[in-house]
Amino acid sequence: MTDASPILELGLHMELGEDVALGQAEAVPEMCGPGGSALRTSILATWADVLTGSLAVVLMGPRIPITLDLQVEVVEPAAPGDAISLEGTVLKRGRSVLVCETRLRGAGGSLVAIVHTTFMVSPDPRHVFPEGYRPSVPAPTGRLPVPFAERVGCVVGPPGTAEVARQTGGTNAAGAIGGGMVALAAEEAAFSLFDDPRFHQAMVIRYLRPFNHGPAQAVAERHGESCLVRVTDVGAQKLGAVATLRPI
Repeated sequence: MTDASPILELGLHMELGEDVALGQAEAVPEMCGPGGSALRTSILATWADVLTGSLAVVLMGPRIPITLDLQVEVVEPAAPGDAISLEGTVLKRGRSVLVCETRLRGAGGSLVAIVHTTFMVSPDPRHVFPEGYRPSVPAPTGRLPVPFAERVGCVVGPPGTAEVARQTGGTNAAGAIGGGMVALAAEEAAFSLFDDPRFHQAMVIRYLRPFNHGPAQAVAERHGESCLVRVTDVGAQKLGAVATLRPI
């Protein structure tokens, strides 16, 4: 594994406005889940988190924003080769909370997914951008060399478990494991409970506290066709997030 950021290898090109963020990306085979036919829901979540998170930095700075919750609803799964456009807009801007909506569309404007993200300013007074900091749009650094789960070192253990370590290039502005990495761990834990390839039509994640230590260890429970996942910061021995995933 290189020191380059796996997030920047997801090919997301962004442009930020005053209260809107636009993005473009291409679905590639390395971004797909088991079976290889559909783009991972965790990729959609990561793109939206990065896009609207960049907008949150602009609107909430100099305090560092952190993701509070993230909800993905897939309308039509994207396949390898699909060009995806993203538009992130602000639904509510409060003094300490920002709620955004991201619409992801395929060729011809067809709706691929809708993602809602909520950000809050970090309660840690040390989480402030340096004086004179100017938000910039991170540029992608090529494409994924291997499947996304392999690229970030996601390890699947016994059925219903998976974990992702805290690593360079996979952290947020506050230095904790990024929301997209946590989403991937939850997704992989849920995948491991099914014998046949699955795709998650819906994903809801509530972030309870930052994953400052790692690894982020996901433990999934299957209830019919849906999964409830709890993700723990092993180093801190504290529950860091809960998620629900519904496959098709």
